[in-house]
Amino acid sequence: MTMSNMRNLQIIFCASVAGVLLMSCSPEAAQDEPMQMPFKENTWVRKETLTKSSDNMFTSTGEQLAPLPIDAKLTKKLNTISTSNPSINSEENCLSEANALDKRRMAVQKRGGAWHVFERVTEAKKYSNYGMQIDSQLNRLVFSLKHICRGAKGMPLNGWGRTKVEELQKYGKEKMREIYIELGNPPADVDLWIAYAERGIESRKRNIPFSEIGESILRTENLVNLYENLSLRKVDGASLNPFYSDASTLLSVINDRLKSDPRVALAIEEDNLLPITDIESEM
Repeated sequence: MTMSNMRNLQIIFCASVAGVLLMSCSPEAAQDEPMQMPFKENTWVRKETLTKSSDNMFTSTGEQLAPLPIDAKLTKKLNTISTSNPSINSEENCLSEANALDKRRMAVQKRGGAWHVFERVTEAKKYSNYGMQIDSQLNRLVFSLKHICRGAKGMPLNGWGRTKVEELQKYGKEKMREIYIELGNPPADVDLWIAYAERGIESRKRNIPFSEIGESILRTENLVNLYENLSLRKVDGASLNPFYSDASTLLSVINDRLKSDPRVALAIEEDNLLPITDIESEM
């Protein structure tokens, strides 16, 4: 092959590469790429309780762990409020109090949360799942309070929710279900959307006194106080057992509150009706 032919091949090759690079950078090429929905991070709120019983709690070496003790006196103290909060008499005041708790919660979690306290103590690391559950379940509790502040007079609806309510009112349950299934949507999803819309309509008759939500907020403030205290403790051999007991009791009370407080339970029930995929579409 002559030098002239080699030079011509080099020119052709370089031109081809340049063409490919230009196409990959062009708007037309970019439009061919599928759009990616934003990923909804779901690490703050777990919808399942990560309980560990004495039958299934083991260390990485296979050692069975005894469940941590629960302090009955502390449980009673955490569930007791001495005074009501008369300032909580509107959605605005309710959200202000709930958001104040949320800011304190976030401040603790920026320091690593309860999980980090367990992790930084060698002897306590084997129980770090307790810390992870405390962080996660307290998130659910505080978020539920914010939800019910907005939903005291009816379930709070985003754009997606309002659309589903309007469609249900326009078409009726059976016709709405038929339309969405014909469009290729899974029947189970459609049934969930209809249930959500039905709840939205039914909730218009709701009238939860803000004073009752205020009591839930005050009881949760007790838990946030202990949560902050635990996150700042310097745990050593002498203070390890009291730390175990307080942390285990805090988790126990949080888990009980998620089920026993009717306002919190209502908020969780409504949150479970809203699919994550449809929340993503709002982003």
